[in-house]
Amino acid sequence: METLTIVTVLYRSASMLAETLPTWVRSADGLPVRFLFADNSPEDGCQKVIADCLDDDRYEYLPDPSNPGFATGCNRAVANTTTSHVLLLNPDVWLPEDALAKICAAVAEAPGTPIAVGLAMHGGEYVGIDLNPISLFIDRPATAARGPLGPSGGAAVFPTDLFRRFGGFYEHLFAWGEDADLAFRLYASGVHTRRSELVLPHAGGHSVEGDHKLQAFRAFLLARNRLLVAARTFTWPLMLVAIPVLALAHLGLAVRRVRQGLLRPFLRGVGEGLRGGPSARRQWQGKRFGFATLFSYLTVRRT
Repeated sequence: METLTIVTVLYRSASMLAETLPTWVRSADGLPVRFLFADNSPEDGCQKVIADCLDDDRYEYLPDPSNPGFATGCNRAVANTTTSHVLLLNPDVWLPEDALAKICAAVAEAPGTPIAVGLAMHGGEYVGIDLNPISLFIDRPATAARGPLGPSGGAAVFPTDLFRRFGGFYEHLFAWGEDADLAFRLYASGVHTRRSELVLPHAGGHSVEGDHKLQAFRAFLLARNRLLVAARTFTWPLMLVAIPVLALAHLGLAVRRVRQGLLRPFLRGVGEGLRGGPSARRQWQGKRFGFATLFSYLTVRRT
């Protein structure tokens, strides 16, 4: 019986998946691993790539031409899994042959704990998510002394029941920040994430590369989602401190967006984030990330 499902959300990913999927198949050889693909651009040809690499009984394919976003794609896929654990894995990640064996061993060692798997990208190595005073959340450098706030959605292992119990990703975020939102909620509830020693090669940004319209959409989402994540997951006392810090930070980020030619979508995202904050907060009624949690996170060192 399979214990792990690799969940992958696809968007304009056919050429990249043709490179990476064969490495996944080799890594999964002889292991209790299934595959589930949520395809948000099914006209792209990913289905043929998958069918050429995997036997029919080894995978499930869920097409959705409406493109509901990464967060919704993940939630929909996890809702269809029957295994005890899921590995969320971006399609632009390569797996060494022993990678899945090591992940399965880590799951067996601590089955109730999320695992952040490392990614090598843009000349650096990162494991999970870290807190940042300027951008609120960033990729956590692999050399950071403290452990990860939570797993990155690009390479994350979750106990399936835990992911579902916390409602999965907040779907309104669409993409970019949904993993940080879940990380804050998990950490505030006392669920800490283990870091894996694995560091997987990751192309990064394949779905928006060379497309200015999609880069503008990404700038909008990041600006909006930072504010929505803070509104949803922070306690009121921490929010009172975070608001002026985020305001100053966004001034600095605006200068960067000017240089990139992305100021307008950035400002539109800030406006949407401010307008949508109260509604986003009402949609999470669980424990929130406050000063005590922040102190714990900043002072507990990696084991």
